[in-house]
Formats: sequence, C-alpha cells, structure tokens
Amino acid sequence: MKKSIPFEVFGPNQFIYFDILRLAELERALGKSVNEILQRQDVGINFCLTALPIGLKHHYHKPTPALFAEKIEEHLAKEAASLDDIATPIAKAILASGVFGKEIADRAMGVDEELAEEDEEAESKNVEKETGTKE
Repeated sequence: MKKSIPFEVFGPNQFIYFDILRLAELERALGKSVNEILQRQDVGINFCLTALPIGLKHHYHKPTPALFAEKIEEHLAKEAASLDDIATPIAKAILASGVFGKEIADRAMGVDEELAEEDEEAESKNVEKETGTKE
C-alpha cells in the first residue's frame, strides 16, 4: 500500500509518496541515507530538486530537476510562500513510507491526530450520556 501525502503546491489533487524503490533512488541521487538527511534536517533546495522528480513521478511524464526548479521559483514568487511548503510534505512522505517504523508512518499520515479526535468525540459523548449535558 502506498502511503501518500497531499502535495498540491504545484497543482490540485497531487500527492507525493516514497516506497522502498523510490527511497533507494533518492539515496543514490543524494549520496546519503534518508536517515542521515532527516536527522540533519538537510532539506534544502538540492534535496527538493532531487526528491520531487522521484516522489511525484506518477504525476509527471519524465520529470526533471529543471522542471521542478521552475515550479519552485513560481511558488516562491507567491506571497507568504516558502521552501518549507515544499520540503515539509517531502519529509512527511519519507516518514509515511514506513522506513522508520509503523508508529512514525502513522504519525506522518496524521493517523494519531485522527485517533485523538475520535477519542475526544467518544469521551465527549460518554460525558454527555453520564451527565445529560454537553461539554
């Protein structure tokens, strides 16, 4: 199962993901392990230009770093835009791949937040039943 992260920076309905083969391709291209990259938080322009063609290749025919350099420049020209808008979902997609374990993958996918919200809703309903009032 592909665990993807929404990535609508360059267009609607896009998502980014990394499976084992894509992670291996990324490591080869960067000359570093994903563990090293994320530990050092080395997610700058080179990281983005290398990761985007790999993580988004299902959306683009023959993606290149040059294509994404242009897209990044267009994005950064927008008001309040930053490189973090691009780097953060890439890092989340790497974490969501499961390479660092299920718990981290679930957190990257937002599963913990969903479970916490469900727990809060259930707790609220229980309080409502017990007291007859809403919190």
